[in-house]
Amino acid sequence: MMVLSNFRERFVPIFRFIPFIAVLSISIAQKIDSTFYVKLESKGEWKSYYLLNENGDYEFVFENAEIDSLYFLEDGSINQKVIQRLFHPLMGLKDHNRALQQFRTIQSAYPYINGGSEISFAQYGKKQVAAVVAFHPQFKSQIGGIIGASKGKDGKWLTTGEVDLHLENPRKEGTIMDLQWRQPNEQSRFLKLGYETPFPFGLPFGTDIEFQQDFLEDQYILESTTAVATGIGPLGQWRIGGKKESSKDLTNESKFKSESVILGMRGDRRNNRWMPSEGRFWEGEIALGKFEDEMGKTTVTEIKFRIDKYRKLGPGVLLLSVEGQGVNVTGREIAIAKKVKFGGANSIRGYGENQFSADWVVIHKFEWLFGDLDKSQLFLFMDKPVSGFNDSKDVVYNDVQKSEPLFGKSFSTIKAGYGMGFRQHNGTFTLDIAIGFSEGSSGGKIHLKFSSEL
Repeated sequence: MMVLSNFRERFVPIFRFIPFIAVLSISIAQKIDSTFYVKLESKGEWKSYYLLNENGDYEFVFENAEIDSLYFLEDGSINQKVIQRLFHPLMGLKDHNRALQQFRTIQSAYPYINGGSEISFAQYGKKQVAAVVAFHPQFKSQIGGIIGASKGKDGKWLTTGEVDLHLENPRKEGTIMDLQWRQPNEQSRFLKLGYETPFPFGLPFGTDIEFQQDFLEDQYILESTTAVATGIGPLGQWRIGGKKESSKDLTNESKFKSESVILGMRGDRRNNRWMPSEGRFWEGEIALGKFEDEMGKTTVTEIKFRIDKYRKLGPGVLLLSVEGQGVNVTGREIAIAKKVKFGGANSIRGYGENQFSADWVVIHKFEWLFGDLDKSQLFLFMDKPVSGFNDSKDVVYNDVQKSEPLFGKSFSTIKAGYGMGFRQHNGTFTLDIAIGFSEGSSGGKIHLKFSSEL
């Protein structure tokens, strides 16, 4: 009996280790599974897996699988053929990561997709994957405008304005129509008509057509027609097309005309179409072509760009924005009709609408946003421009402009506009009001922008 007792005393501790060893083995196996799952997830593989071979090593087994069908969860707000065309670039993609990136690119190219739509994936069969798109577009049809009021040095108040009609998806085909009219001052008029459609007549690309007319009383009339093809590229929407332009100088009856090729891109990854506070926006365009006037033929180059970025700063959000525009005609002084006009609510707050004109301009904007940012924003702002100008031709405001040399030419530093403002969106009506100041100005400028959904 004593021996048997000793026998039990010797083996009981070993039995106690068995549950611990089992738990440890399961834990190690789970850790290995988790590690391989993370690897598969990072690769974005749908059908591939890891297999334990005879040597006790894990081998990666690649199984080809690609998206071969699209399924949509949508409310019928847009034609089914248009939806299929919008998301067709997803077809044939072979992994989860590339498909997600392509989906974000599609969102960037067409802003009304951005935000509310989501994508997931369903597997069936051995090599089939379906992309399931919850399509909830955010169409933004509205009528709005801008009202500016400022007090001149003569003590009189001047009111300027703009009317903007913007329609999206009026025929359930994803089309966008624009009508814009503005009067930046007592002598100027500007008209713009635009029509953009993603896939006209079943074509695999979209089109964007614009007509613009710019008129300055007793000075000039400028008309241009632009037509571009659009599609989805790695940076959002690409744009390739052409532009025809003609102008008449009313002071001396001189004329010019130009034809240019346009290359451009545009992308929007902001979180909110009405009052963004996260993400980024970018667009750029360059036009190269021939220019003809009484002196003969030459070349013309035009460029414009804009980049917006939001980032957290203290109790609020900081908007960093830079935008620019310029024109160059080889061997010619830039006609007043071709010069870049800027100043006012959409460019440099604190100054009058289109107060300045120059060969080129770059504007840095800073806004510090506070509040319930999706519904209302209180903000502080500063707009700082730098521009190129012709000393003998351009109007120079000596109280706010300073000429500097640059590579043998002149450029102008303009004193910044600064102030504060308030934005609000209640679901159907959007209001943006800012009070801007600038050194050397006769007083503050009130900039009021408003829009109402249709």
